[in-house]
Amino acid sequence: MKKFVISLFAMAASAFAYLPGESGFVSLDGAHGVFGNPAGLSALDSRGALASYQYDDGVTEFRIGGNLDHFGAGFEYHFNGDGMDESRWNLTHGFSLFDRSAFWGGRVTAFRSADFKGTEWTYSPGILIRPFRFLSLGYSCDNLLYLGPTSMERIHNAGATLRLGDFLSASYDVENWKEHRLLFELSLAGFRFGFKMPVYGDDDEYMLTLSTSFGGYVDASIKMFDDFLPKGGSIGFHASRNPKASRSAQIVRVPLNMEVSEVEKKFLFFAPSSIGLMKVRNLFEHLLRDPAAGLVVLDFSGYNGNLAISEEINRYVKKLKARGGLVIAYMDDVRPSVLTAAANVDRVVVEPSAHFTWLGLGGGITFYKGILDKLGVKVEFLRHGAFKSAVEPYTADSMSVNARENIETLYKDIWELVRMRVAARMKTGTAPVNTEKLDELAQKPVITAIGAKKAGLADTLLYIDQVPAYALKTFFDIDAPYAGFRTWAPSNTKIFDESWNHRAKVALLNINGTIDSRMEESVLDNLRRLPGMGVKALLVRISSPGGSAIASDKIWGALKNLRRFDIPIVASIGSSGTSGAYYIACGADKIIAEPFAIVGSIGIYGGKIDASGLMQKVGLRNEPVKTNDYSDARSFARPWTDTEKAALQEYMDDFYNRFTGVVSQATGIDQAVVDSVYGGGRVMVGWKAKEAGLVHSLGGFDDALDEVRKLADIPKSTEIELMQLNTEDSFVVPFVNTKSFGDFIRDMERTQFWAIEPTLIDGL
Repeated sequence: MKKFVISLFAMAASAFAYLPGESGFVSLDGAHGVFGNPAGLSALDSRGALASYQYDDGVTEFRIGGNLDHFGAGFEYHFNGDGMDESRWNLTHGFSLFDRSAFWGGRVTAFRSADFKGTEWTYSPGILIRPFRFLSLGYSCDNLLYLGPTSMERIHNAGATLRLGDFLSASYDVENWKEHRLLFELSLAGFRFGFKMPVYGDDDEYMLTLSTSFGGYVDASIKMFDDFLPKGGSIGFHASRNPKASRSAQIVRVPLNMEVSEVEKKFLFFAPSSIGLMKVRNLFEHLLRDPAAGLVVLDFSGYNGNLAISEEINRYVKKLKARGGLVIAYMDDVRPSVLTAAANVDRVVVEPSAHFTWLGLGGGITFYKGILDKLGVKVEFLRHGAFKSAVEPYTADSMSVNARENIETLYKDIWELVRMRVAARMKTGTAPVNTEKLDELAQKPVITAIGAKKAGLADTLLYIDQVPAYALKTFFDIDAPYAGFRTWAPSNTKIFDESWNHRAKVALLNINGTIDSRMEESVLDNLRRLPGMGVKALLVRISSPGGSAIASDKIWGALKNLRRFDIPIVASIGSSGTSGAYYIACGADKIIAEPFAIVGSIGIYGGKIDASGLMQKVGLRNEPVKTNDYSDARSFARPWTDTEKAALQEYMDDFYNRFTGVVSQATGIDQAVVDSVYGGGRVMVGWKAKEAGLVHSLGGFDDALDEVRKLADIPKSTEIELMQLNTEDSFVVPFVNTKSFGDFIRDMERTQFWAIEPTLIDGL
């Protein structure tokens, strides 16, 4: 009766017996997998280490171990004063199967004892099966294979665990078909208790455990047996952060104090010179899952991000607020892109000496023809598309009428979106949005921080260290002049996820920067390996003005080839997807673009440099040797003939026809309409591209993931695990140019074909 009362008490007042798998039950994770069920190793999904100590009935037990993603090692030592002296060295492996609905693994053990000479080697396999998010079934066979001075007894272990919500679980465990045990676990207020009780067999030992987390990365536990005295304890570390470890509300500062780019850039290949978008998304996931992160300060000091990146941040701000959080934006430079990122925050705080820039969109194109003429250099470019303006700086002295009209329309459309986002900050109650005041502000070159506050775009002027006290007073009417915050920098730190949800792998491919031969080689290599990686779908994230037409066509072809393997593809266009980048997007089943994105530029141009005039000026002479009339057509030492120009134009006309056909196939728009209405090098903003049918829908990264889920038939209960294929930005100038002078000359003697647009917008 006494034991029954103890059992009821433990069930009512306990929480998970954790360190992971502290119970040792085969249906649970099994102490990092290094001592218990080896298949539990990959179930944790976090690198870590574990140490434990126990003294009971005169026997001292010491354990230490660690695990990587799929492999682990452990050491155990047992001794007493009666001659017991045993040690075990364990090497384990574990792998997940079928979207993490099953795990299998094995453990190799070297066992030494004072009872015999030599070393006994054994192999123990194990398996976990999780058919549902609430049920786990496990089996392991200790000492299935053995080699050594003594024959080890095979021990069969089987068990099942039922999770009742996120706080309660019950497990049943059978050892060698003789010993039957129950384990009850309950989580409450950040503490975990567990109670193990024998049901049938010779084992009559009860055990109560208490464990808790410290700082998100460390867990500690103590255990008690029938005499209610602490007999042992454990401490563990895992590299992934547990977002539920916090016990009190915090003011969290998120530094976005440098460029935020699609992929992280390195300075001299060492220190990062930008924050990658995936790091920012990962940080916001931590904030969303951490109940203590109720008040977040986004520190935009030094922030630099395009409108698409800013819109992604804005979406996560809205998610934080929907969860019940409060968000403050701090700025030391008030600009449209920063205000876009902060469009939905609760308060905007501006550094007192900051300046407010609201100038509209502006940019410029530098024309080189004049200086090239003086040097005697002629750029012989041909194009297909009257709006394909990238050739004009080299072939004309000013913008064509078509190019100017197209770019001015693009600017106006983007600026109107920016005005709408920022005007939302000026709402007062139910009053209509006052866009006239914004238009008045645009007539002043630089406006002070006080001016931004008067305009309704800033709530107060403070320094960053004054923000915590301001936040507590503003939101909770608490006077705390010495309040501070904790800084959470964007990082790749994983979330320690103990859920048993199945996880579907989705590959992420970045098309970032100029599309060139280096990107082509990297992308094609990744796409060829993709069918064997077990992914459910591919998400292509595009933020590129285009590049090599031939490289773009090859990447498009590789995407279409994936259809043989039934891998759905979704293209997500960030800041831009023009020319060759849009060509690649048309290889996807669905195209989703940011409202701010620059889309289109369906066209091509190509050509070479004719340096014969410069050579004549400096006294250089080239004497050709050739087998046929046009063998030296690509040489920079002479211009093209009319026949060669006609042949080049024929190639570009053929490629353009293929380009419009690709767009027609992807969008369902008649090819003639693509050519006459949307082609010829025209560019447009994302929301207009949606109206035109050039993209299927508008949205950001997570909207693209939602589309991936639909196309791949991934249930909502199944989590998506992103597997990033490439992180490099192809548009990087090497610190050391490894090309020889001869290679450089040969590169110049190639006819180049491009589908690229220059950077048009400055000042955001």
